[in-house]
Amino acid sequence: MEEQRLEILSEGLTLRSILQTPGSDSWPLVVLCHGLLSHGEGSKYRRLAQVLAREGIASVRFDFRGCGESEGVLAESTVSKRWKDLQAVIGRIGSLETFDGRLGLLGSSLGGYLALLEMSRNPLVQCSVVWSTPSGLQGLARRLPEVAPVPMSQEFYDDLGRVELLPRLENVQRVMIVHGQNDQQVPLEHALRLFEAAKEPRGLRVLKDGDHRFSQPEARKQAIIYSLEWFRRYL
Repeated sequence: MEEQRLEILSEGLTLRSILQTPGSDSWPLVVLCHGLLSHGEGSKYRRLAQVLAREGIASVRFDFRGCGESEGVLAESTVSKRWKDLQAVIGRIGSLETFDGRLGLLGSSLGGYLALLEMSRNPLVQCSVVWSTPSGLQGLARRLPEVAPVPMSQEFYDDLGRVELLPRLENVQRVMIVHGQNDQQVPLEHALRLFEAAKEPRGLRVLKDGDHRFSQPEARKQAIIYSLEWFRRYL
């Protein structure tokens, strides 16, 4: 397995990103998308990158603008701007000589929301896996003032109502939804709505006693297993 930093520009901002490859001559690739207040160097993303590489699948984990080591201001990192970041990452991947064109996405929470948004418009994305992902962002708008480390901008809140997901899923296929039964931040009903909106083939796995972050070792292990099975099947 090999790791290297990639220079990715999104609207003039440099996004920190790490490409992890299996070391073979060519490979498919999965882009890993973190949640709203997280970053791409979290333990679950590093673990995912290692597991994927052992299966011959490369990955890119990165920080959205205003998060981790990427440039930008967190308070101004709207959903629409993060969507542009994801598109910039995918565009950069396309220039890699050893990328064989098979592209998957995996996102957690808001990262999953963004992964599905991108899949709804980009035919190059062959499959996706989403963890703990909301079907709508109204709950985020109510909860965020209590949990955000900085006050988010009015632009951020205004944008939440503009980027609806469910109407975009009518033609989206090959989505695996993984959700914790005890997710207090994004209740299980969100996963059921996503599953109902997506088209076959699709999958839904509910993790008994799983919370929003899959913080329990067994829940995280199962989430990774289900994700890997999905990528083996459709990537």
